[in-house]
Formats: sequence, C-alpha cells, structure tokens
Amino acid sequence: MIRRLFASIVVLAAMAGAAACVDPVMPRSGTATLDDPLAGNVVAVTVGGEHTCALTSGGDAWCWGSNEFGQAGVAQGATTCARTDRNIPCEPTPRAVGGGLKFQRIAAGGTHTCGIAQSGRVHCWGDNQQGQLGDPAISTSSAPIPALTASLYSDVVAGDAHTCALRSDGVSVCWGANDYGQLGIGSAGTGSAVPVPSQTNLRFASISVGEKRTCGRLSDGTTYCWGSHWISRASDGTEVTRTQAQLSRVQSAPAFRQISVGGQTTCALALDGAAWCWEANRSGTMGDGSTVGSTTPQLVQSLLRFSAVSAGSQSSCGIADTGEVHCWGSNQAGQLGVPTRGVAKRCGSTLSPCALSPNRVSGWRTFSTVAAGLGEHVCGITVTGSVYCWGAGSMGQRGDGTAYSQWSPTRVPVP
Repeated sequence: MIRRLFASIVVLAAMAGAAACVDPVMPRSGTATLDDPLAGNVVAVTVGGEHTCALTSGGDAWCWGSNEFGQAGVAQGATTCARTDRNIPCEPTPRAVGGGLKFQRIAAGGTHTCGIAQSGRVHCWGDNQQGQLGDPAISTSSAPIPALTASLYSDVVAGDAHTCALRSDGVSVCWGANDYGQLGIGSAGTGSAVPVPSQTNLRFASISVGEKRTCGRLSDGTTYCWGSHWISRASDGTEVTRTQAQLSRVQSAPAFRQISVGGQTTCALALDGAAWCWEANRSGTMGDGSTVGSTTPQLVQSLLRFSAVSAGSQSSCGIADTGEVHCWGSNQAGQLGVPTRGVAKRCGSTLSPCALSPNRVSGWRTFSTVAAGLGEHVCGITVTGSVYCWGAGSMGQRGDGTAYSQWSPTRVPVP
C-alpha cells in the first residue's frame, strides 16, 4: 500500500511539473514536438533557383516561388513579384502541381522542375529553352509533360538547365544544356533535347547535379564527376571554370555515402559522417575555414558528424546527428539561418557576410532533410513532416506568403 501511494505521489508530481521540465527525448517522425507543434506529411523538398517544391506522403507535388516559365506547375496567375527590372509571375504560397499525377520523386532546377510519377516515368515542367524538359516540341509548359524516354527511373535530379535520371540498372541518362559537358556524352557544346545515356560502363548508386556539373556515386562510395570544373588561380586567388566532358574520378577522397552538387561547390558525406567539400570556395562554401578552392575534397572544419549534406549556390548545409541544421558560406540573404550581424567574416568581391565553418541554424528544430539548391534560400523537413524555409524570398520561394529575406526559419503551409 505504501509503495502504491508513493508511486501515485510521484506520478502526480511529474504531471504537475510537466510544463516546467521535459525529458530531452528524440521526437519520432510524424509526432508533434515542442519546437514544431503542427505535424505535416511532407516527405521530400527540393530547392531550385527561385522556386521550391515539396512532395507529400500521398504523392502530391506542391510548388511555390517564381513561375516565370511555369516551373511552379500551375498556369501563370495575376500574382507577380518584383525584380529590379520587371515583375515576374510568382506563387508566394504552395500550389498543387496540375495534371493529376502522383509522384515518387521530385527535383527543382534553375527554371524547371521534374518528377518521377508512380509509373516510373519522368515528367517535367517549366522552361525548355535548352531542352531540359526532355521534349523538343515545346518551349515552356506549366503542366507536367513526359520526357521522351521509354525507360523507367528510380531517381531524377535537375540542374540549372539540364536534367539527369537514374535507371534501375544504374545507368545515368541526361538531357538539356551541355556547354560544359554536363550530360556525360563525351563532348561539350551541343546539348540534347531528348534523353541520352551517359557514355560510360559505370553503374551508379546515386546521382547529383548542380549548376553545370554532374556527379555519380558507385555502390562502393567511389565518385565520378563531369561538366563544369572549378579551379583556383594561386596568383591572385580568383577562381575559373574549365570544361570536363569526360567522366573523371574524384581523387584523394574517402568512400562517400551521399553526394550533393551545388552551384559551384560539391559536398559529400563520408561513411563516418564527416562532411567533405571541394571546387569553388570564394564564399566559404567548402566550410574548411578558408576561401581558397580545391580540386580535391577538403574536410569541413567541424567536429560534428552529419546524417545529410546539401551544397547550394553560395552556401552549404548539413544535418548534424542531433537533428539540428548547420550551414556555412554566404549569408547575404540570411541563408545560413542566422542574422547578418551574426557572422563577422566578409567574403567575395562584394564582401558579403559569410561563415567559413558550420553555424547552427537558429531555432530549436530537428530536421530529417535539408536542401540548399541553386538559389539563396534553404528549406528543410522536420522530423514531424513540416517544411521550414529561410533566406531569400523576393520571388516567394520561401513559401510563407512574404517577399523579403528572412534568416529565421518559417513554416511553409503545405496542405
């Protein structure tokens, strides 16, 4: 009896003090937490140049931001967002992609978007001026159209003006611009408006594309890249790009379990969770404590171990094992998730605020996914399935209905 009475007192005391003290337990996916009280159902988010798209657990695609070429997947409406020279059609809040398709993958590029339908076929929408939609018969489309390929794919990725998809047998197939050899067809210059297999016998486990670059990772962690290749000039510290039409193995690199190609920087995750970056670095996007680029991977300057990494245009981000997002590189638009005054360093020709090593994104949130993309904004999915974005917002790309830069992560109302 005494034991039961004592147990009851303990329970009542715990209930009375619950508001003041909470055990620091890791939240479960889909369960509301103190930092994210509204659970969502988003399973994927992808960041393009000035637009963003998300995929729900039911296969529905939602996009927001710039809709200049129909990349938001809806017909252009009356809403416009101001650019310095003109007004651009935009969608400041999420809109359902038209066409009635259900998707299993989605990828936002510079001004176009592609997805893999549940049938395994690739469908694209938006700008097609360089053939990135995979159908030479159209110039733009605000509704998903099938790429001209009969193959079924397991993944699709979108760059500035080219698209690549991975067949179930590991063959990479690409289409669109090829000015730096990013299609992997052995030459640079003329692109292809129809999907073409890369000229290699390699079979990839995953693939990633950036502005004008493509990289593929083998199942053993070995990585090959092709397309735009950034190098540093030691004499004056500037960086220039070179054409790399042939697939080239990344040298002096550990085995990688994930790879992400950004605007001009590539980052990858080693088997032990350490982050490595290489290529351009004038804004600190490599996170190695310097602004000097490297043709070989350099260790990100941090004791953190990451579960995911994403390279963007001028910044990169990773999810620490704690679930918190850390970012490094340019903070010109608040894309590091901290105030501009929160970083003292200045980088690049414009002397923009920057961080040369990882900085924790403000707010107490645990994320399962982070996407930096080709613009100046970053989005992530919390473990509860909600989307948060921060950084540039002039085209509505943050999805919260505003059109200004915001360093603090704000929740996107994806239905």
